[in-house]
Amino acid sequence: MASMKFRAIGNSILPASVAESDKSGCILGGFSFRSNNFTRKRSVRDLTVMNVATQLPATIAPSREKQSDGVGNRNHVAWTSVRQERWEGELIVEGEIPLWLSGTYLRNGPGLWHIGEYNFRHLFDGYATLVKLYFENGRLIAGHRQIESEAYKAAKKNKKLCYREFSEVPKPDNFLAYVGELANLFSGASLTDNANTGVVKLGDGRVVCLTETQKGSIVIHPDTLDTLGKFEYTDTLGGLIHAAHPIVTDTEFFTLLPDLINPGYLVVRMEPGTNERKVIGRVNCRGGPAPGWVHSFPVTDHYIIVPEMPLRYCVQNLLKAEPTPLYKFQWHPHSKAFMHVMCKASGKIVASVEVPLFVTFHFINAYEDKDEDGRVRAIIADCCEHNADALILEKLRLQNLRSFNGEDVLPDARVGRFIIPLDGSSHGKLEAALDPNEHGKGMDMCSINPNYLGKNYRYAYACGAHRPCNFPNTLTKLDLIRKKAKNWFEEGAVPSEPFFVPRPGAREEDDGVVISMISQKNGDGYALLLDGSTFKEIARAKFPYGLPYGLHGCWVPKQ
Repeated sequence: MASMKFRAIGNSILPASVAESDKSGCILGGFSFRSNNFTRKRSVRDLTVMNVATQLPATIAPSREKQSDGVGNRNHVAWTSVRQERWEGELIVEGEIPLWLSGTYLRNGPGLWHIGEYNFRHLFDGYATLVKLYFENGRLIAGHRQIESEAYKAAKKNKKLCYREFSEVPKPDNFLAYVGELANLFSGASLTDNANTGVVKLGDGRVVCLTETQKGSIVIHPDTLDTLGKFEYTDTLGGLIHAAHPIVTDTEFFTLLPDLINPGYLVVRMEPGTNERKVIGRVNCRGGPAPGWVHSFPVTDHYIIVPEMPLRYCVQNLLKAEPTPLYKFQWHPHSKAFMHVMCKASGKIVASVEVPLFVTFHFINAYEDKDEDGRVRAIIADCCEHNADALILEKLRLQNLRSFNGEDVLPDARVGRFIIPLDGSSHGKLEAALDPNEHGKGMDMCSINPNYLGKNYRYAYACGAHRPCNFPNTLTKLDLIRKKAKNWFEEGAVPSEPFFVPRPGAREEDDGVVISMISQKNGDGYALLLDGSTFKEIARAKFPYGLPYGLHGCWVPKQ
């Protein structure tokens, strides 16, 4: 007999109940906590479950039936709006969670792609759903909640889109309203604050959810997932956008502010405990009519690397009521591509080299390559590179993700390695760090051991491909010394970013665990833990229902 302990969330108090367990698995509150896909025997360690079947107010999304049109992959839970606005409960763990794993993994991402009967177009349009996995003493409490941005609250209230999302534009009622909306665009008033991309823990302990608009910086509570308010910058730097992925450690915060008027980037830092950004230096673009899109960037111990992609911001596309194939960007291959290296201490640009054309969302890491005398001779910067194919953005339309019919349509990708010489050379190199076939020629959503940020490193974790597929569907451990990869795959599963948490006191780079959340084709989902060294499964815990695909996360250790 399995006991259940329910507690209150908000104004809802659920009665305690007991469910029978038979040989087919443990059934609690109407949800099965056994999977038939396990490759080895696991023991159920704890049958105490909290709020497993919590019934809370539904979101503004339509039912699953209304989201389905019976085509191919349409019903995959990865691309289906989250069932309800919030939920929390303890999960049954099958396997063993290491006792040293103590803290909260937070994952952010778009989780609501509908307003009433209106369907959003693109993966990046969805309203932010924050998910937590709280680990303590081998137990796991999970929960999710919508981030209460102004964009989300306005959509709930008005039953329509009220702010500009990645590909979506509010429909004006008349011409005057259209003119007013354009004015609001230039002032930033109509830009979304839907913080659906990443989540970071600042050095002072505050936890902030982020997207590419500066106004979309929202402080949340890592335990309750409550939205606490906007993260207001107190400086006068202005601007509307920034890199969605700042570099954040306990002592550092760096980010890039693209300048759309005088094409270039401000490189800024912010001290822990403050909201004031200070300029380190500026990089002027060397090509194109606008700065290249900068979703992320890498750093080393002493340098900040500023990428200049030929996929550039496009004001004309921003003004259009309907999206273009590249949305707010435009591909300018003749403008070339460049990598700039700035000294953290002085703001001086020590290298600015032309490199082969590239397209990347996510940099993995960078480090300083030194000669025998310890002098830095080059910067090595690794990224998830899409073979200079900007159409990867179009592949992320929800219609494409939901219509998989077995054809292999995922564009090839690789671990792109930039070699940026510091000897005054005019050109750098871009090559594959390992054979792309090692990871199925799919590559994105990466993480490393955070203790190796900006340092010479060996291992990275990412999502690869088991083909045929239309989206990365494996978890992959990359060994950049041996140039080999280990891959985890489960039929019909869509894993989110593999996040590495090092074991306290570890001496080996890969001594830790990898956390991911899995969305299954049958509508289920679970949290997954892999051993960082062997890359074998050590534990999983099934959610009461599958969650939509998410993007990026952070680790908040228990104090």
